[in-house]
Amino acid sequence: MDQLKLKLQEYYQRYQQMDQRVKPGKEEPGFEEVLDMESDILSQFGLPTSRRFVQILHDFVHHAHVNDQLLDYVSKKLRTAARKYLLAPVISDIDLLEGAKEQKRSPYDVLPELGYPVQDYALFLIGELFYRRNMTASDVLDELKKMQHFDSWNDLALLSKMHNHTTHELYAKLKKQELRFVDDFIQYAHKQAASKLVNKRATPLEEGYTPNYKTITKVQVEDIIFDENTTPSLFGKIKSGRGYARITISLEFSELNQILMSSDELGVEISNHIKKRLAAPNVEKPMVIDIRAEFGDVLKLDNCYLEVYKPQHREGKKWVEDKDNFYFVDKILSKKEFEKRTKDAEVKRKIQECLELIGGSYVYYQRLRRLGITDEEAKLRAGLQDELLFKLSYFLNKVKE
Repeated sequence: MDQLKLKLQEYYQRYQQMDQRVKPGKEEPGFEEVLDMESDILSQFGLPTSRRFVQILHDFVHHAHVNDQLLDYVSKKLRTAARKYLLAPVISDIDLLEGAKEQKRSPYDVLPELGYPVQDYALFLIGELFYRRNMTASDVLDELKKMQHFDSWNDLALLSKMHNHTTHELYAKLKKQELRFVDDFIQYAHKQAASKLVNKRATPLEEGYTPNYKTITKVQVEDIIFDENTTPSLFGKIKSGRGYARITISLEFSELNQILMSSDELGVEISNHIKKRLAAPNVEKPMVIDIRAEFGDVLKLDNCYLEVYKPQHREGKKWVEDKDNFYFVDKILSKKEFEKRTKDAEVKRKIQECLELIGGSYVYYQRLRRLGITDEEAKLRAGLQDELLFKLSYFLNKVKE
């Protein structure tokens, strides 16, 4: 076995070991080592560690078993990617940056191709200053070159975690290096850190699992609870068979307001009540709104449909859905939007049924031909005398093979 295959096999084993040891909320043991191996393998092909190339390795390690055929396939895929990447026309760093902005490419992809580390300050320069604030590409590249020249990445990362950063010696050191956006970055980093503490939750995509979505409506909300550090939760019940089941729904403040404003007069009244309570000088923590006690009735969500999912957690290598009747809101649909979605799904289902029938007609046609029936008669019996319909049936049948 050649050196590349040995490296790929070792990478596969290390990744699997790391994946089995991962605990929710903790960094994976051996994570840095796996990253180094990814960089080493890609560098053999002259490829940067941008996401589009790393993804080839990630697809590889998610196979159940590794064998020579899989190793050959991955090697070939990497060689093909390298050939396409290395033979592409040479462009300047400025053109690469401007093209990335136009194509909305992730900074995680762009930085390795420019030759810079995927570090918070570098991500800030491209993702925030260049993409969002329209800083010029030349200014961003100048700053990246200075950071790389002085190797100041770790110094700035450390400084960004300090509250009184301007009094620290590292601040003076970085200023002497004529770095232009240090203060902007630290202010941005502090805001980002603060925002993560309020109203933020990791999405299933960020966590790494695919949720099982379900659509619910006619929820009877009895209580709403939240504070400044947690997103709102709705406590109530929903129809289940002949009775009702308890349910808890977590959502963002904007989603709560959307639901309340779509719930006729009572929803608007509750929304105004929440605003008054929040504006009071001494706000209780957490804020608990007993809807029946304060408004005389529960809040019935009849005018909207909630697309929700249960959170999942890792058990070994598998993601397992939580057993509690607790859901996160993914989307809120109006009655009109839900009915349109349902109608569209029904139309697509009917079209699929028709296509399956047409495709099945070709199988019947073949059977008739094998029985010695003439081509013309077989087409007539199978309902495929129309030439276009016959071609459609043929290709639909080929797709199934």
